[in-house]
Amino acid sequence: MGLSAVNISNSMGSNGCVYVNGTSATTGSFSAIQFTETSVLGAITGPMTNSADLIADGTQFPQGQCIYMPISSLTLVSGACLLYNK
Repeated sequence: MGLSAVNISNSMGSNGCVYVNGTSATTGSFSAIQFTETSVLGAITGPMTNSADLIADGTQFPQGQCIYMPISSLTLVSGACLLYNK
């Protein structure tokens, strides 16, 4: 299996995931978020420019929406999501 196949496999959940439905911080080494219901983020740690603006705006992510990026910590204000392990 080539490197690109491994990357695709990892981003598709082959390393497992964590279900989050509370408002405490969840930490780990994650490659993506998929929202399982309409959700609002309280905090996110990863290589995202202006993530503070995203949080301050109270952006609602609809069920099924995905964010693909390395994430080390996530806190929800409301909703639920799956965090895919790296």
